[in-house]
Amino acid sequence: MQGKVEDDRRYAIEAAVIKVMKAHRKIDYNRLLEETIRMLSMRFNPEPQQIKVRLESLIERGYIERSEQDKRIFNYVA
Repeated sequence: MQGKVEDDRRYAIEAAVIKVMKAHRKIDYNRLLEETIRMLSMRFNPEPQQIKVRLESLIERGYIERSEQDKRIFNYVA
């Protein structure tokens, strides 16, 4: 049961990050973190570390990229 909850939260975090990225196209890390937490706060309170891990996963899979000029800025790719 615990694994199922973790999987659901993982997908929820990724979906929230993608929604924020689609809306802004380009956003800094702190604002992305704030908006993602606010979006998910009705369901659960994600830890910033959980969001960071999911963000790295999305970067690896090519959905998001870091800005060349400033590594704190993220760009929506897909």
